[in-house]
Amino acid sequence: MRKKIHVLAAVVLAAAVGAAVARADDPVVTAKADLQKLVTDATTLHSTVLADAQKISADVQSLQGSTDRQTVKQSLQADVQKVQSDRGQLLPAVQADWTQLKADLQAVRQSKSGKGQLEPLVQQANQQLTQERDAVQTALQAAHQAAQALRQSLKGSGQGSHTKTTTP
Repeated sequence: MRKKIHVLAAVVLAAAVGAAVARADDPVVTAKADLQKLVTDATTLHSTVLADAQKISADVQSLQGSTDRQTVKQSLQADVQKVQSDRGQLLPAVQADWTQLKADLQAVRQSKSGKGQLEPLVQQANQQLTQERDAVQTALQAAHQAAQALRQSLKGSGQGSHTKTTTP
C-alpha cells in the first residue's frame, strides 16, 4: 500500500513538473495562466471592497435616527479604515499580476505564436473586470451618499459639528 502511494505521488509530481516545464516553454500558456491569475486576484479585490462598501451602507442605514455623533463617527471610521486596509492589502497583487501579464503578452508578440488565441480571452477578462469595477464604484458612491445624508441628519438634530462655513 505504501509503495502505491509513493508511486502515485511520484507520478503526480512528475506531471506537475512536466506541466511547469511546458508552461515555461510556451508563452501563450504562460500568458493565459497569468491572465487567469489577474482575473482571480482582481475579482477578490472587487468582491472584498464591494462587501466593505455594502457594510458601510448597512451601517449608515442602521445608524439613521441616531443622535450619538461619536458612535456614528467611530462606526463609519472603522468601516472606511476596513475598505482602505483591504484595498491596500489586495491591490499590490493585482498590480503585480498586471505587470506580469503585460510582459507575457510582449513575449507572445515576440514569439509570434498563438496569434489570435489571447485577444478574445483578454477582451472577456476586461469586460468582466470592468463590470466588477463599476459595481464597486457604484456601491462606494451609494455608501458615500448615504453617509452624507446621515451627516446632514446629525446636523439637523443639533448634534453636528459647529464649524463655520463660508460661501464663496
